[in-house]
Amino acid sequence: MNYFKQPELLSPVGNWESLYAAVQNGCDAIYVGGTDFNARNRADNFSTAELKEVIEYAHLRGVKVYITANILYKEGEMKEVLEFISQVYDYGADAIIVQDLGIAKLIHQYFPDIELHASTQMNIHNVKGAQLLEELGFDRVILARELNLEEIKEINQQTDLKVETFVHGALCISYSGQCLMSSLIGGRSGNRGRCAQPCRMPYTLIDRDSGEVIAEEFKKDHLLSPKDINTLEILPDLIEAGIDSFKIEGRMKRPEYTALVTKMYRKYIDQFSHDRDDYQVSTADQRKLAQIFNRNGFIPGYYQGQEELDLISYQRPKNWGIKIGEVVDYTPQTKECHIKLEREVNPGDGIEIWNPQEDNIGLKLSEFESNEENMITIEVKRSVQQGAAVYKTSDEELLSELAESYQQPNTLRKLEVYAKVTAKINQALKIDLWDQDGYFVTAELDFIVEEAKNQPVRNKEIEEQLEKLGNTPYTLAQLNLDSDNDIFIPISKLNQLRRETVEMLNQERIKGYKPTQRRNKYQEGELKRSNNKTQTSQIKLNAAVNNLEQLEVLLQMNVNRVYYPLRNLDLAQVEKIISNKGDTEVFLKLPRIANQEELNEFGTKVKELENSNLDGYLISQLGEIELVADTNKALAADFPLNIFNSYSLEWLEELGFRNATVSPELTLNEIETITSSQELNKEIIVYGYLAMMVSKYCPIGAVERKFDFSQSCSVDCQNRNYGLLDRKGMVEAVETDPKNCHSIIYNSQPLHLLNYLKEIKNSNCDSLRLNFTIEEKEEIEEIIENYQYKLKNPQQKVSSAIQDYTTGHFFRGVK
Repeated sequence: MNYFKQPELLSPVGNWESLYAAVQNGCDAIYVGGTDFNARNRADNFSTAELKEVIEYAHLRGVKVYITANILYKEGEMKEVLEFISQVYDYGADAIIVQDLGIAKLIHQYFPDIELHASTQMNIHNVKGAQLLEELGFDRVILARELNLEEIKEINQQTDLKVETFVHGALCISYSGQCLMSSLIGGRSGNRGRCAQPCRMPYTLIDRDSGEVIAEEFKKDHLLSPKDINTLEILPDLIEAGIDSFKIEGRMKRPEYTALVTKMYRKYIDQFSHDRDDYQVSTADQRKLAQIFNRNGFIPGYYQGQEELDLISYQRPKNWGIKIGEVVDYTPQTKECHIKLEREVNPGDGIEIWNPQEDNIGLKLSEFESNEENMITIEVKRSVQQGAAVYKTSDEELLSELAESYQQPNTLRKLEVYAKVTAKINQALKIDLWDQDGYFVTAELDFIVEEAKNQPVRNKEIEEQLEKLGNTPYTLAQLNLDSDNDIFIPISKLNQLRRETVEMLNQERIKGYKPTQRRNKYQEGELKRSNNKTQTSQIKLNAAVNNLEQLEVLLQMNVNRVYYPLRNLDLAQVEKIISNKGDTEVFLKLPRIANQEELNEFGTKVKELENSNLDGYLISQLGEIELVADTNKALAADFPLNIFNSYSLEWLEELGFRNATVSPELTLNEIETITSSQELNKEIIVYGYLAMMVSKYCPIGAVERKFDFSQSCSVDCQNRNYGLLDRKGMVEAVETDPKNCHSIIYNSQPLHLLNYLKEIKNSNCDSLRLNFTIEEKEEIEEIIENYQYKLKNPQQKVSSAIQDYTTGHFFRGVK
């Protein structure tokens, strides 16, 4: 028989009720954030002082606590973040979840014994990325949700990192949650924990050139809103793949959600452990999960290797509930609505009537009339159409049952403890108490056991008093009593002994989770960095392009450097480009997303180009760094590596980089505070339609096929210009990568900082980048000429044909 390790069940906690719900319903660990510094700033979260109580509550019950510090940090925030980490470290936090390379570097430096977990937003989706994290000191990686089980197994086999994946809850439509959409559209950065979820908004797929709507029946639908995942049916496959931790999404969901989902995954993980052959998920349990929250059902995620899924809940982005019937008729005069039921409803349940062509009607049921034909009559004040579907959106009985688990936070989950009481005449009353985890305490009362003069205390009475552990995390599994006959012990002394010993065990357990190795104390001055770099006298102009036609234009325009996609060319093309490049540097741009097979192909190309006149590589993800580790070419870090602070730059420099493009979410003032060494050049993107997201899902193929995924995609998407029309009338360009059908969604307006170059020069940058994506030859030529002129004549105002543009975050910043 094959041995499979039992995975950790990791539950979300956003407030006190969800803490109790998660722990009491069987999680092994929780992930939780403070009021700042984490990727769910809209959850209630906890103050730093409250986190101490959270950690103690969990540890007393054998539950680990992972602290989310998983956003990107600005230079001025680093000291405060480290102080926060220092406090939760002292409280005994079991791990810190991070996205920011800079804060990861500092945590590894100052708190070397605490576990570092790499957030899914670090975009680890291949073996090479995971191996680099291991070298950098990480202990666990939370993998991209887009990976299949074979890819996960390979990462598991080729690293010693623990592997964590999401098993239930909401999905980001953007690959690995790397998204600038909320940031660029509304100023609320997903990288900073404030995502406004623009993917849940309505969109219309159109032809960008003509404005033609591609499919009228999907006009103003929620084309980017994914369903939630539910992996109960494939849980055995996930366990057999060796995944270490099963993560439930939902720190902003209600505590009843946390209670139910934790309870269900606990049940089925244990069921598989006890009886693998008869593993089966009940329909009733799946119905409960759908009732608590679903978006038109669930999907199993990408685990089974599907390249395409019936992924999108395009009709409605919110909770659907469960369909319970249809409207038979409605009488306007009496406001009576007759509903034919398919499923039971009860007073107190919430329902929603899906009124065609009008807004839905939501209401809470009070008393209602029913008959033997499953027909109920309720009062509805607005007009309702015959045939309208009726959904139950909340089940009062289910919610009440789940609420009991967190309203009594010491009831369900108990640790077994064992006791030995020594009660000898003329000796102090003594107890040894220990638990299933090996924590052991001994207590003696300042009370001498006496010989009974009247009624002796019975053994049963001693046992009854010591069993009174109701409001504690413990239950007495076994008691050994070593006592003389005919002894007298007051009941008050037994109660005192129980209370004192339980408190001693509590403290021993809490202490057991706290760090044993003192951290390397940092001094405040160590985080004050000075910029000794000489300011660049002549800022260089670089440009990135998407295709050969654009590249040919660039090579005639006398720019300093050109970035061109490695994925889009063969070696013969490379040689041709290099031979015609003149004084222009040519860097090959590696993609943000590449599976291990693609990385191996890129690695072969890198080796073959080693003796060429190619100048360097632009790296977009951690998995690509190892490919170029031994090259003699220059290395540049692209903005998807999310460079927000000097410490990220420092770590990249240690990895061999000499150029880095800072995040487009920073203001010019914030960029100025990011210091670098004399050897590392800082680049800013000043023009371009920024890629807001890359997605494994393709809205073009989905809409063109009318969401029928039973047929393979034959859409000729490369010969038509598509866009997404949003509710404000803006059009975001959509392109697909012909190699893997990933979609790229661009901002509706180009970033354009032509007349702000004087201010930009004060930010201590070394080069500017023009990012060309969908532009034609004439546009490219004009844009380059304007920027070249402005760099030479900074006092001159330059007119531009581009009137509809954005200055991005360079002046407004992100929250």
